[in-house]
Parts: sequence; structure tokens; C-alpha cells
Amino acid sequence: MMINRCLTTSVLTLMFLVPQVRAQDDGPKFSYTLIKNVNIFDGVNDSVKPGSVLIENNLIKNVGANVKAPKGAIVIDGGGRTLMPGLIESHVHLNLVGAFGSLAGGQATDWDVIGATSLLYAKEFLDDGYTTVRDAGGASGVGVKRLIDRGLTPGPRIYAGGAIISQTSGHVDGMTGPEHKSGAGIGNMERLNIAVTADGIPDLRKAVRRNFAYQASHIKICTGGGVLSLLDPLDSSGFSMEEIKAVVDETNRYNTYTTVHAYQDIDIRRSIEAGVKCIEHGHMMKEETMKLLVEKGVFLSMNMSAVSPDISTIYAPGTPSGKKLAIVLKEIPETVALIKKYKPKLVHNVDSSLVPLEQARGQRDHEKWIFAKTFGNFATLKSMTSTGGELCDLAGKRGTYQDGKIGVIEPGAYADIILVDGNPLEDLACLGAHEKLFPNPPRKIAGHKTIPFIMKDGKVYKNTLN
Repeated sequence: MMINRCLTTSVLTLMFLVPQVRAQDDGPKFSYTLIKNVNIFDGVNDSVKPGSVLIENNLIKNVGANVKAPKGAIVIDGGGRTLMPGLIESHVHLNLVGAFGSLAGGQATDWDVIGATSLLYAKEFLDDGYTTVRDAGGASGVGVKRLIDRGLTPGPRIYAGGAIISQTSGHVDGMTGPEHKSGAGIGNMERLNIAVTADGIPDLRKAVRRNFAYQASHIKICTGGGVLSLLDPLDSSGFSMEEIKAVVDETNRYNTYTTVHAYQDIDIRRSIEAGVKCIEHGHMMKEETMKLLVEKGVFLSMNMSAVSPDISTIYAPGTPSGKKLAIVLKEIPETVALIKKYKPKLVHNVDSSLVPLEQARGQRDHEKWIFAKTFGNFATLKSMTSTGGELCDLAGKRGTYQDGKIGVIEPGAYADIILVDGNPLEDLACLGAHEKLFPNPPRKIAGHKTIPFIMKDGKVYKNTLN
């Protein structure tokens, strides 16, 4: 009996250890979703077309007027709504919104507060219909991205920019803390690798490599002054040409790209000549530089809410930042005219920083409105979809999302999809566009009733369709 018991135990053990052979291999299992009865804006063309979209797992398989649902597919009736790509915000600062409201506050903030708030902030983008965000500096690591990508918490795809890098007395020097200027050490923001200063080619290469060690998808440096910052005159130039080229060399060798913070024309031109692939802001660009930008295929990430009539409530006239803003406001009409003439690759840039979550919501809504007022609805929509997707694609493998395209509705693209009550080509209010930068009362929660359906990576995150 003991022998039999031992034999039985051995057989049972082998049954668990040895892979069981099925009588028949049914092959790979696919999950299908058909969204029918919709008008499709594909992110590329200035029109909507009636049809259906078939999704296989997390990718779009077919788009057209007579798409059929395979057996067992989930079928969603769009009720004649507009189906379009999930929105892309190309200039966010995930770690710089909600946690603190001033540079001094940043020096007293710890990772618990920043991490928790950035998680909330990321979710707000998805709630508003943004299925992808590109961090333009300050996302020192990819902790929030990892949680989202693993499906542990809702949020958009994240392209993390690592620490913002400027020279001493550059755009982010004021964020590095009093320790930096006194020579006693580094401040909190630099310690957390949110904003760092680097001087000379060796320091710059080290700062870039540190960002890549934190798994940044691209690198942002500041080649000129800013409006909010106080240590960098707007007419000052950041980094020498040799330093900018060194950064571009580093990013090229990591098979990704460099983007730059720059307002004035000379800094934009130097950056393009050095090989950068995107200009953040660029409000003071002249014609020859605009021609060069278009010729080189460089992207322009320009936030029009920065020159909104309501912005003076933040940067009051006569203050240091107000004086800088006055210079930008004087130059912007010429740049806007050049954009309309040469049609560069524009992406959607809201650039909220050092504000509470509630104010960031208002800035998102207003940026859509003022950009559309300036350049038209189609240009705005394209900047938030296909062109934003092209810019994200420049990160290549550093971007980690390699299975499909983003920002378009076409076979092979990721199933990042929203349904909208109305036609955004005619009225962007259906995407939440708002005339006021600071609406009264402010929007208390994220999300728009006019966006009843949100899907990211083939998974439904919101569905309030009847």
C-alpha cells in the first residue's frame, strides 16, 4: 500500500509538472470589437466619413463603410457620433502640476506628494479624452508610466522627457534651489532629477545620459530664456552651438531626438542648425528660420494660451514676467502669419506648470479654443492627433509603444479611440474647447459629457452611450 501511495503521488506530481497536451490546438485567440454607425475623422483628412471600425485585440483591423463583425465580436453602436483618434497632448509637465504652486514650493516637496499628484494628473488626461501625452520635461522617471502600462491604474500612454536641462542662469536655474547658487550643493528639484543645470559639454553629456538611465524617451534642453523664469533674460541665449550639438549627438546615438525650449529667433535657428527635431514655444520666429524649420521637417510645439488675453492675470504688466510677456505679445502676430503661410508641423501644446489641477483643466480647454480661433478647427484637430503621433514616433524604441501607430484611425494603428457628440471640424466645444482661460465657475472634475466613449489600447475606459 505504501508503494502504491508513493507511486500515485509521483504520478500526480508529474501531471502538474509536465505540460498537458491538448487534443487539438485551436490556435491564437482574438478578441474583436466593432464600432458601427459612426462618422469617422481619421486624424489626417479634413472630413468625416460614415462607416465602422473593427478592432482586433488592441489594434485597428479594418475601417470602412461595409465592415462586418466576426462571430463573437462585441458590437458598439455609435449612434451617428464622430469617431476619432484619442487626443495627444505634446507638452505636459506631469510632475509640475498640482503638487506645488511655486518654485519655492518645489524645494519643500517630496516624492510622495509629487508621485501621488502626477498619478491623479495623468488620469485626468485620459478622462478628458487624451490617450497619449508627451512630457516636455520634469518626468524624471517612468514610475507612473509603468503603473499605467501594466494596467494597474488608468492613464494615457506617456512619452517621458526626463529632467529639463538648462545652463546656469538658464530657464530652469531658478528651480534648482538656493544650494545651487551658493555652491553648497544641489536643490530639491535637481536632487529629484526634475530640473538640472549643466555647463560645458562633459556635464551636458552626463545629464543627458542620466535621463536615459531613467528611461527618458527624448531629451529637452533650453537654448533661450523663458517668461515664467527670472534668471534668464528673454534675449539671452542658452548653450553654445557646440554644446547643443553634443546633446543632439547623445540623443542620436540613443536613436531618439532632442527638443528645445526657445522663444527668440536666433535660438530657434541655432537649434535647428544643430539638428534638433522640435521647437517648444517658438513665438518669436522670423521668416528665414520658419523656412528652415519647414525644410528640415522640424516640429513646432507652440502654446497659444501663453499669449491669451487672459494671461495677464498671471503675468501682470510691469512685473519681470509681465515685461517678458509683453515682448512675446509684440512678436507673435508675425509668427502666426508665417505659420499660416508655410504650414509647419504643429502639435498640441498646453504647457501647464506650477498650477493646481483645476486650473490645468481650464488651460486644456482654452488652448483648444484659442488655437482653433487662430489656425482653424482642422489644424487644431490634426495637431492633437496625427501630427502629435508623428512627433511621438521620433522616439523610436525609446518610446516603448512599437506595435502600432498613434493619432490615426487606420488599419494597424492602436485602438486609441474616442466618440464625440457633434462634429469637431465644425465646433470644438464638443471636445471641451472654452473661450475663457479661467472659466467661472471652473470645471470641478475631469471629463466631458460630450465625450461619452473613451478607448485606449483596445480597452474601454468610459462608456456612457445610451
